[in-house]
Amino acid sequence: MNEEIEKNKRLEEENRKLKIENEKLKSELKEVNEVISVVQNNQIDTNEILRNELNIKNHEINALKLTIQNSVRVDEPKYAFNDIMVVTFISQDLSVNEGIKCLSTDTFAEVEEKLYKIHDNLRDTNNMFTANGKSVLRFRKLCENGIKDGDKIQFFNIE
Repeated sequence: MNEEIEKNKRLEEENRKLKIENEKLKSELKEVNEVISVVQNNQIDTNEILRNELNIKNHEINALKLTIQNSVRVDEPKYAFNDIMVVTFISQDLSVNEGIKCLSTDTFAEVEEKLYKIHDNLRDTNNMFTANGKSVLRFRKLCENGIKDGDKIQFFNIE
């Protein structure tokens, strides 16, 4: 009988230890489940954020495509062919004889700049321009200066 009491006490002790171990395992399982839940929520949040960013970028790309399509019109020239004219600059010493493409609505200063881009050495000189026997006003349009397609513009250095 004593032996059975002893055996019973050992089983009770073992049972108590197993209950403690069981509680520990339950606690650890709960912590693991909480971590899994946080990771899953973060993953869902990250995926949602990435999806939203991708949608925003797709909308931006489509808007830019539309802008490009609306702004580039190959079939519509910027200027009518008849609007383009050529004036010829001739220096007094005849060292420069240069045709420059322009529009009648360009200011003379813009056309003069085109000449200087071709003949950079002329930038260092003070030049006076005449067309059709009249002095040219630099900040007036070609049409306001009476300059037409094919006109020759003479220039000479003022020292």
